Amino acid sequence: MKNIALLIMVAFSLSGYAQEYKIKKITADDFKEKKYANDNVATAVVEYNIGNTYFEVAGGNYQLVTITKTRIKIINKDGYDYATVKVPLYRDRSTREFLTVSNAFTYNLVNGNVEKTKLKDDGEFLEKVEGNHFLATFTMPNVKEGSIIEYTTKVTSPYFTYVPEWYFQLRIPVVYSEYSLTLPYSLIFLKYIKGSAKINQITVGDKYTYKAKNVPPLRNESFVANINSYRSSVVHSFSGYRDKSGSIRKVAGTWEDVVKTIAENENFGKQLKNISSFKEIAIPIIEGKSSDEEKADAIFKYVQQNFNSNQNTALYTSQNLKDTYKSKIGNSADLNLLTIALMKSVNIKAYPIILSTRSRGISYLPTINAFNNVIIGVEIFGKTSLYDASNKYASKDILPIHNLNWMGRLIHDDETSKDVLIEPKIKSRYGVSASLKVNLTNHSIDGKFRRSFSNYEAFVARNRYENLSNDKIAKMIEETFGSEIENYAINNLNDLAENVEESFTTTRESSFDVIGNKIYLKPLHIFGIQKNPFKEEERNYPIDFIYPQTNACTITYEIPEGYEVDFLPASKKFVTGSNSISASWYVTKDEKQIKIRYNLDYNIAFIDSKEYHDIKKIFDEVIKFKDEKIVLKKI
Repeated sequence: MKNIALLIMVAFSLSGYAQEYKIKKITADDFKEKKYANDNVATAVVEYNIGNTYFEVAGGNYQLVTITKTRIKIINKDGYDYATVKVPLYRDRSTREFLTVSNAFTYNLVNGNVEKTKLKDDGEFLEKVEGNHFLATFTMPNVKEGSIIEYTTKVTSPYFTYVPEWYFQLRIPVVYSEYSLTLPYSLIFLKYIKGSAKINQITVGDKYTYKAKNVPPLRNESFVANINSYRSSVVHSFSGYRDKSGSIRKVAGTWEDVVKTIAENENFGKQLKNISSFKEIAIPIIEGKSSDEEKADAIFKYVQQNFNSNQNTALYTSQNLKDTYKSKIGNSADLNLLTIALMKSVNIKAYPIILSTRSRGISYLPTINAFNNVIIGVEIFGKTSLYDASNKYASKDILPIHNLNWMGRLIHDDETSKDVLIEPKIKSRYGVSASLKVNLTNHSIDGKFRRSFSNYEAFVARNRYENLSNDKIAKMIEETFGSEIENYAINNLNDLAENVEESFTTTRESSFDVIGNKIYLKPLHIFGIQKNPFKEEERNYPIDFIYPQTNACTITYEIPEGYEVDFLPASKKFVTGSNSISASWYVTKDEKQIKIRYNLDYNIAFIDSKEYHDIKKIFDEVIKFKDEKIVLKKI
């Protein structure tokens, strides 16, 4: 009886969702609506996006085939970009993915009749993006406001363990999205659905189908590391093989499986098996160093200063570590695993930490593809310090920004592993000190400035100024200040133990107003935020400031001879309920000068969207203060 009831329930469930979506012929009625009812600011709308992935055997091997059928209505000129279709492809020396495009037409309503224009066979272009990654691009013909385009793409891939991620949510509204995956018995995949869209799932035998209706567009928000981490999609990750007897050989499935697979790779863990030959290199480097911390720092600096990065971020080495030592150049894995080998050779507890960079996003499934970079973890007295030798300006616990993506996984020698937070451990500071003089003769403000950068702010400044002369740096600052920079000097650009310090002078014209016998000045001059970056009324995603930081300004105005203070903005302080952000300014005066001390503190780098309204309000208050006026009147 229970089985009968269950069958009835399954049948009822499938009757609502298992029906095939019927693609209708385009008629004149499809051109009537000039806007999309559910989103009146949409520039285009996806009427349907239907994908189907299946496996076939070619030459004794599996290959993956994904067919996608898409129809888009172009609402106005701002939506023309969606008539250009970009399909990612992967191609290496021996194997490659192929794209074929079919049934590609643009439909327009002309004198009450539907006319269609076919995409020409030579309309596809291939461009290299990076490494083995390419984009195949084609642009639909004769696109106008109100056009409807449709096309079918077929990607055939020999990389059968890499099922493409299916995005239900795009940059424009999606009326209907469907994805089907049919798996062979011998291959096992894990599934993960992410995002806020409601996804209906249907499983029939070895076929998995996912459907979504009326999916809102994915809109950019300020201070988001990777918007794709929040995009509604379904991910299938290769987990292992199943033989005819049903026995399973796991490649992934748990994080421990993933670590084991990576650790046993000849371009990763096996590189750290034979490190005895590096001891004779490491011993002179650590001469005179007594503690493990001093030794680790010395070896790190040696690699950092004597080797060059080829600017490629990688999980695996591109060559043997001995070849890296000889060539003095390599990717991030080459340099960091070499550093680990040198440290290990003198008994320092150094281990690789694998992670996903900010541009890759956060992976929620235990899969080898979850990681694309490796850094260094050194364990001393129960504390793990982080290093990355691939950047000349990184230091202990100051990593290149692309690594700051929540969590990594440290791999011990016995292939056990643990989670490690990859987040800034110390607060950074950007400070400005300005001594300003109101020049009534030239109607300008003459200023002496000092700027100071610490920790991550110093790291960013050093990378920004790398290989630039003082004159070129001054020109960069001029673009921000809008006035000529003179007497520019910079200190500690290459001394990573110190703050970066700048000093310069400048004269900025028309920086105040004179009305009658009064002078009106901006309290922050040109410093502080110039506009509120948080404009939306609501916020969907967490706020990511990357690292905790303080922005501090101390500005001193010299009161011109014959004038006195008529009005000063009030001193104020604002703090969110959780103390995630605070802003304060204190305005004081004496007979000869006015002093403004301004601080904007991001005490927490990653903040829940629930605090958005409080944060937006603080930024609104900062802008109000910036727009207030100091008023001086003639005596």
